[in-house]
Amino acid sequence: MSSSIIFLEMWTKIINYMIKGLITLLPLLVTIWLIMFIFTFMDNILGGVIALFAGHHIPGLGAILIVIIIYAAGYFSEHVFGATIFKLGEQLLYRIPIIKGIYTSAKQINDVLFMHKGSEEYRRACLVEYPRKGIYSMGFVTSDAAEEVEKKTKTKLINVFIPNTPTPATGFLIMVPAQDVVLLEMKTDEAFKYIISGGVLRPATAESETAA
Repeated sequence: MSSSIIFLEMWTKIINYMIKGLITLLPLLVTIWLIMFIFTFMDNILGGVIALFAGHHIPGLGAILIVIIIYAAGYFSEHVFGATIFKLGEQLLYRIPIIKGIYTSAKQINDVLFMHKGSEEYRRACLVEYPRKGIYSMGFVTSDAAEEVEKKTKTKLINVFIPNTPTPATGFLIMVPAQDVVLLEMKTDEAFKYIISGGVLRPATAESETAA
């Protein structure tokens, strides 16, 4: 066997091991990258403000303060005093013209999808044939379409929010004829996990039905 053939076989094995190693470590690498991205993003939010007072940037301190603020917001929102403060803050935001529109829209979406406020029907997971017939996308019913839209299309339409994978906080709106919306029984949080994981984390109901 010639040296060139031996070298080629060794090189092929090395490439195969490299590919297998990359596949093995990919979930860990993605996790580390995501954590670093979130950490850097959070650190940059208050990092500049801290630098003004400290005179220089202190790595990580901005992220720590963000975590403390988020925890404090969750803690105080469960108590009367904190809830009153948040309510006063919202009333202040409602007085600022441009911010009022942005905050109101964001709060309505948050209330429907995450806070479980509003009609039970208008936060249910659903399936729609999108982007074409025969291909289904999972989304969430948010409300009826605008009255003007229904009048001009002469069709009963439902607003459906289609989240992106793996970032369901972003997505897009489609308006689907009511008869074409297939409502699902799975819970909203199960549907979000299903979407975030790209279909890997199947809802418990689906798993039990498959096992049966």
